Amino acid sequence: MTQEPSRTQPGRSRLVLGIFLLALGAVLLADNLGYELPQGWWQYYPIPLIVVGLWGLIRPNRHLDRSGGVWLLAIGLYCLIGVFDLFGLGWTGAWPIFIIAAGLSFMLHPRRGAPADPPPPDSGPPELR
Repeated sequence: MTQEPSRTQPGRSRLVLGIFLLALGAVLLADNLGYELPQGWWQYYPIPLIVVGLWGLIRPNRHLDRSGGVWLLAIGLYCLIGVFDLFGLGWTGAWPIFIIAAGLSFMLHPRRGAPADPPPPDSGPPELR
């Protein structure tokens, strides 16, 4: 009999989020205290969003499914286009990315209660074919 983990035990995703928030808070506090931070480093903040979004698309797990990966990727791409003014779109011209993300999210996220797809007809042990 396996014991179900309680909801009070922190998981890996909570640890990663906690480390991220600690690092972000430390950087913002250092900036408020007058420490010089490298100029231009902030413009690359969309890159981690894009990487995590791609990871969620390629290797979904219980913390990040494919639909969540699509949304993180869309937010990261939107911010990257806005910051660097890629393709001449800027912040005001890149909003259709979210319409595309919504469509992909609907296609990749299964409906709740929907039956699973049946296996292909030629799957199974060879002696039963």
